[in-house]
Amino acid sequence: MTFGQTIKALRREANMTQEHLAELLSISPQAVSRWETDAAMPDIALLPPLANLFGVTTDHLLGMDTYQKDLRKAEFDAAFHEYWKCADMEENYQIAVRAAAEYPGNLDYVEWLASAEYYVAITKTDDAEYRRLLESAIGHYKTVLAHCGERKLTDKALNGIVLALHMVGRNDEAKTYAMRQEDEDKRNDLLCWCLEGEEKRRHGQRVAENALNRFITQLKFAGRSLEACDAVEQILAILFPDGNYQYYHNILQYNAIDRAFALCRAARYDDALAALQKARVHAEEMVKYSKDPHYRFTAPLFDLVSGEKAPCSRNGTDVDDFICCLQNNRRFDPLRERAEFQALLKR
Repeated sequence: MTFGQTIKALRREANMTQEHLAELLSISPQAVSRWETDAAMPDIALLPPLANLFGVTTDHLLGMDTYQKDLRKAEFDAAFHEYWKCADMEENYQIAVRAAAEYPGNLDYVEWLASAEYYVAITKTDDAEYRRLLESAIGHYKTVLAHCGERKLTDKALNGIVLALHMVGRNDEAKTYAMRQEDEDKRNDLLCWCLEGEEKRRHGQRVAENALNRFITQLKFAGRSLEACDAVEQILAILFPDGNYQYYHNILQYNAIDRAFALCRAARYDDALAALQKARVHAEEMVKYSKDPHYRFTAPLFDLVSGEKAPCSRNGTDVDDFICCLQNNRRFDPLRERAEFQALLKR
């Protein structure tokens, strides 16, 4: 209820006319009429007498009694926790505006409003309105970042402000916020929005290549099946069509050994031997790779990925490791007497 509706309801419950109320407060009946139509508010000094007159609190007069406040907060909280499901971005924005206005110290609501402003902005065709909403979102995100110490909310605000700054062309400023992200993976994702030209392409390639390396490794951990071995080989063949695998030769070496293990279990010994021959080729390529202190890919998707290799103090080579694996693994016993297998043991 509005203030005017509350006054009217209380006056009628007390069987009081506007004139009688005005007389008790030493004001004009016209003033009471203006309150009840919400055309005006009383002087703040009149609020305690009004509350005492009707036996209520000033909070009740202003529509902010404890029960109503709790109920209102619960409604906002419910909308906040479900706002990402809201199909109507404009409706979500209007609710967020009211929530942030009524609870200005609630940083969750401020971030919610900033997010709503961002998503409404990108639907606008009018450039002035587009920029106004994004600039307002940036301001609200800055408020959150200036006062919030909670990691989850800070991360949301950093994501939001980087995207909003990017959308208005302030990439240098966006980069400074991206660099505040402590998590390396999240920081790298944010930087993809801030960089431009070849720097952006190089960064994107490095992030993608790191993700590929992790994915291939996890895929191998998931199971040493023929299906996993096929997937690893096919993925790398697609991404590196020129065959310049660099350190992925090591992954392909052990991938081929895993394939040989699986084929031996299935008593497919000819295929197992072919897999080991392929593993030997990759081991020899790793020996060549280790002689250069630098690495560089040449495949189109990773042609900007290069760098210095980390120092290696290991004894022996990948070929040595390969031979050791063949000598010490009993799974290859059915192949040992074959001339092709014996050839693989030569250094």
